[in-house]
Amino acid sequence: MTARILVIEDDEASRMLVTYLLEADGYQVYSASNGRDGVRAALEHGPDLILSDLQMPVMDGYEVARLLHADPGWRRAPLVAVTAFSMPGDREKALEVGFQDHISKPIDPERFVRQVEAYLSPSSRAVRPPR
Repeated sequence: MTARILVIEDDEASRMLVTYLLEADGYQVYSASNGRDGVRAALEHGPDLILSDLQMPVMDGYEVARLLHADPGWRRAPLVAVTAFSMPGDREKALEVGFQDHISKPIDPERFVRQVEAYLSPSSRAVRPPR
C-alpha cells in the first residue's frame, strides 16, 4: 500500500511543490495551510508520515507536534520538519518537541522524495517502474 503523507505548510507555492513531487511519485497526499488544520487532518486521515513547516500562522509546527504527541488517539506517524529554520539549535528544538528530523528549505526537488522515503516503512514506499 502506498503511503499517505500529510503536508502542513502555509506557503502555497511550497505546499504545491511538495504535493506535486510526492503525488508524481505515487503517494497519496493530504495538505493543510496551517497547524490547526494540520492537526485535524492528522487525526482524521491517520497519515503514514507528516511533513510540517515550523513557522505558520494560527498554530506553528512546534505546537502541532506537542498536540499530536499529547493526543491518545493519534496514530504515531513520523513527524518531520521541513523548514527554513536552519540556524544552530533549530533542529534540536524541533527534536525536543517530537519531530523525528529536520529537512532544510529550500528543498532540492531532485532529492526531496528520496529524503522523505527514509522515514517511511519499505512496504509503504511507492513502487516505481525502472528508468
